[in-house]
Amino acid sequence: MNTTIAMPANHAAQRIVRHFQEAGFPGISEALVIRIRLKKADRHKIEAAFERAADQGAAPPVGEYFEIRPYGFYSELRDFAQAKAEVTADFGISLRRQLPSIYFDAAPVIVEDALATGTQYDALIKLSNNTPDYAVAVLLNDPTSSFFEYMENHRGNDWQKLVGEFGAAATAFNEAGDLF
Repeated sequence: MNTTIAMPANHAAQRIVRHFQEAGFPGISEALVIRIRLKKADRHKIEAAFERAADQGAAPPVGEYFEIRPYGFYSELRDFAQAKAEVTADFGISLRRQLPSIYFDAAPVIVEDALATGTQYDALIKLSNNTPDYAVAVLLNDPTSSFFEYMENHRGNDWQKLVGEFGAAATAFNEAGDLF
C-alpha cells in the first residue's frame, strides 16, 4: 500500500479501491478521502461566486469558501506525498466546480470529470450526509472510465458496507494539512 501518512480513513480508501477492482474494474487505482468544511457564506452566495468564476473562465474560489483536508488515501501508483503535490492539477476544475453540490446536497452525490486522464480524479462522491461541521467525500481515479457504468448498475446499500468506518474515523481526524 502506498500510504506514508497515517490518516483515519486510509483503510476505507483501500477498501473502496479493492471493492471496485473485485467488481471487475481494475482501472480504479486510487481513492483520496477528503473532509470538506465550510469557511463562510451560505449556499446561495457560494454558488453565485462559483458561477461568476465559471463565466469568467477562472478556477472556482474553493479556498475562499471551503477548507479541504485529506482524510484517507490509497493508491497503487503513487504515495501520498506525490498525490498531495499534484492535487491542484489532479482535482480538476470541473470537479471543483461541483463542491457546493457535494457539500450542501444530501447523500449520495456523485459528480464526474469525463475528460480526466492519467492521475486526474474522475469522480467525486459524497457517500453519507454531513456531520454538523463537515462533509466527507471520495476522489476516485479511474483511467479506464468504467466507474460510472458500474454505478448505474449498483446503486443502493453496498455504499454503507464500503464506507462503514467513516463515522468512527471522523472522531479521530489526523491533521494532515489543507489541500488548497
